[in-house]
Amino acid sequence: MKIILSLACLLTISSALAQNNDNIVNNTAATMDQASNAGQSSYGASAYFVNPARAVDGTVYLFEDWNNAGVIYAANQRFSLKNINLNIQRNSFESKVGQDSLFSFNFNNVEKFVINGRTFKNYYWEDDNRVYEIIYESENWSIIKGFKIVEVTGSANPMLNRSRDRMVRKMFYYLKDDKGIHSLILKRKKILKLVKGDGKDIEKTANFAKANKLSYKKEEDLRKILEYSENN
Repeated sequence: MKIILSLACLLTISSALAQNNDNIVNNTAATMDQASNAGQSSYGASAYFVNPARAVDGTVYLFEDWNNAGVIYAANQRFSLKNINLNIQRNSFESKVGQDSLFSFNFNNVEKFVINGRTFKNYYWEDDNRVYEIIYESENWSIIKGFKIVEVTGSANPMLNRSRDRMVRKMFYYLKDDKGIHSLILKRKKILKLVKGDGKDIEKTANFAKANKLSYKKEEDLRKILEYSENN
């Protein structure tokens, strides 16, 4: 059971928001409130206590631990935070403010989160508001990655070797363009359709990938392929 507390009751804002566009501040309660709302009303932001969870394997969080460096870009400012993670189940970024309490961010006035060098943005599509990781971003389209938690129920059957419930993280790739957000399979044919230009440009990109032994299914290789196609 999670007890949601009002920010007005839990947090005391002790410092005013700086006006410098390059402002980077530390991980304090006031900072988290400012970063979450960029000086605006705190609609949607909250803090909550977490009761000890029942024994399950796996986690609802994207990162294995909380030792993550994060930067929030909001209202032309940057806020530096520590102890930040993405709660996939709640679809929100959270930061520890105590041993048993968490601060939950919303995306009001927030452009993006950058966690350990990985960029995350919030998109709304088909009545669904979700956080996606940006894999590659061009002028007209983006390849993004979404996340989902699937709970696998434990079984008393010793043959299954699954006595406890387990949280399994799933990830899916999507193409975001002017038509919306649609499922994308990372394979050669699908990726080469995104290449600008004529057949020669597509062939040139395909030859580059082949010559450098790049995989269309690996994110790092995919970025190299798409960057080459954009710049050549």
